[in-house]
Amino acid sequence: MRASWGATAESTVLTSRTRSMTKLVGCFWSRRTAPRVLAAQASKRSPEAPLPQLTRPKPASAAQQAQAQPPASPAVITDAYKRASDAKARCETVDVKVVSQNEGGVIVQYGPVRGFIPYNQMDPARLRACANGDLSTLTGQQLKARVVTADASRKELVLSERQVAAAEALRRIEPGAVLTCVVTAVEDYGAFVQVKGMPEVVGLVHKSEVSWDRIMTVDQVVSIGQEVVAKVLSVDANNVRLTLSMKQMSTDPLRLSLDGLAWEVAAPGAAYGDVRVQGLIEALSTSVGVDSVAPTRVAQELEVYLVRSDREADGQYTAVARMGVSATELELRAAELSREQVKQLLQRVASRIAAQ
Repeated sequence: MRASWGATAESTVLTSRTRSMTKLVGCFWSRRTAPRVLAAQASKRSPEAPLPQLTRPKPASAAQQAQAQPPASPAVITDAYKRASDAKARCETVDVKVVSQNEGGVIVQYGPVRGFIPYNQMDPARLRACANGDLSTLTGQQLKARVVTADASRKELVLSERQVAAAEALRRIEPGAVLTCVVTAVEDYGAFVQVKGMPEVVGLVHKSEVSWDRIMTVDQVVSIGQEVVAKVLSVDANNVRLTLSMKQMSTDPLRLSLDGLAWEVAAPGAAYGDVRVQGLIEALSTSVGVDSVAPTRVAQELEVYLVRSDREADGQYTAVARMGVSATELELRAAELSREQVKQLLQRVASRIAAQ
């Protein structure tokens, strides 16, 4: 009985273990997830986030639809550049619309073409009115400008509003007027000056008009920021050009000395007491390239000078010979010689005559 009970008990334990293993194996091989795993997954699952709502863009307004023009054809773009080039050749103004602003200036629309106006080509009055150079308030406004560059091959269109303002100001300036200016730049060929009271107007004082003295460089006389007084020589409002002279504000030193002499009208064919003056006339008359030499006035004093005159373009030069106390003004005709050649000729002949 004891053995039978023990065997029965052992058999009962084995049967219980077998059932448990069978049940566990069935859980692993079943396609369904075990209840514990489902519970674990259910505890880790975060609440589902709502899906973003799909929004459709608002329809463009009528103004925006009008601005959204289809891209222009190459023929239309080429025609726009041609019109801009023709306007530049005729010194005409064009109407442009400000589109945006960047670090260098403003972007404008000229027909189907985008153009550019640099800051230094904006109207100075407009720049002064804008705080810290902010031109964003100009967006959408119409401006009048002049074409500086129109190159269809490079797709480059540069314009200037400043030239429009400068042209209007130049029409109020007459040749011979005296202006107070400030030097803004110094170059080898002259000095650029800005007219006081007209910030949009910049003129040029050529090197030859800076001083009566012989100078090697312009900065020997003027410097940037210096205030000068100059006389207007010519005004070209169409091409926006203004030329001035600083030396015209003082009298030519040579003219000043000559005007102080007591001149007498020279008699045609008359001989002069000073043989050296007579020898100078004869030597010049026989020089190569000189057609004729004739005295025009006689005075007291001087050496030899070549005086500027309006007839030099026609080959007629005016020279003054002063030797001792006598001075003679000579009219020298030399159509084939330049002014520099005449000047060198006078120096050579005068040196030879003085050595005799």
